[in-house]
Amino acid sequence: MDMTVKLAIVFLAIAIIFVTVTLRDYLKSEDKLSIARKIWLRMAIIFTAVAIGLYLLDTFPS
Repeated sequence: MDMTVKLAIVFLAIAIIFVTVTLRDYLKSEDKLSIARKIWLRMAIIFTAVAIGLYLLDTFPS
């Protein structure tokens, strides 16, 4: 497995952690999205996009 694929997996794992934290906090408070939850979701989206980009970078050779 190439280093970029391993790094993509790490970024995807971090994104899953952010989504889990957001969902747990949302279910605990049963409230609308707070600023912290919005930031956590944005971080998850960013980490997912980076993971997809790294995977595609490895998949399509230059």
